[in-house]
Amino acid sequence: MRKGTIMSEKKKRLNMQSLHGKLCVSLYEEHGDSCLPIIEETYGEYGYQLGSGLKKKWQPKDFEEVGMSFMKMCNEAGLPTTVYLEGNTAYWEGKKCPFGLENTHRKVCEAMMQMDLEMMRALTGVQKGEILMTIEKSVADGDPVCSGTYTLVNRDVK
Repeated sequence: MRKGTIMSEKKKRLNMQSLHGKLCVSLYEEHGDSCLPIIEETYGEYGYQLGSGLKKKWQPKDFEEVGMSFMKMCNEAGLPTTVYLEGNTAYWEGKKCPFGLENTHRKVCEAMMQMDLEMMRALTGVQKGEILMTIEKSVADGDPVCSGTYTLVNRDVK
């Protein structure tokens, strides 16, 4: 009788998010930049749907509540995150990638992060182009943390 392989206890078990990361990295390595718009669109649409549901649940009254609720959600999910706001800009830093993109490809990170951008857009209730995201540091590039900004464009913060 043939025995199956048992995963080593030292290996981290894959979760759905890390499987998504592996899939997107594999697609990028196989097809290059041509697959990035598909990843952006898919994860952006998913993020918007998530954000719309969270907006109903959280009912944030302003940009600050959006940022603080987002940080709380990440921290409760085991993704150490800090967020602080200055005017129309939320500065964020994450210490762990939910997609397991460490030391892979920054372009894949940027494409998958459309999920968070669109989630923030849904939570803030703004139109496309009225919230911008930057990624200053990325663990996909080998940085020790991810960091960047979300900025509301042409909006007065309440």
